[in-house]
Amino acid sequence: MLTLNRALDQRRESQALVVLTSALQLALVVLVWLIALLPAAIAALTVLMVKTVRAAFRKAAAAQAPAKRDKA
Repeated sequence: MLTLNRALDQRRESQALVVLTSALQLALVVLVWLIALLPAAIAALTVLMVKTVRAAFRKAAAAQAPAKRDKA
């Protein structure tokens, strides 16, 4: 067992390979998080847009309602 540990300690790894592997792992983690968060972000934006449109229609309807009552 001791000789196996010494052999692993003496083996040199390519620094470029270590950097490339780390960059690929980081990119994979970021990609997975983006894929996981994308549906939640779309749902949140949809709810925000629906609320904004409803509020705009309510304000427009409230502004037009007194004018229609005065004409009748």
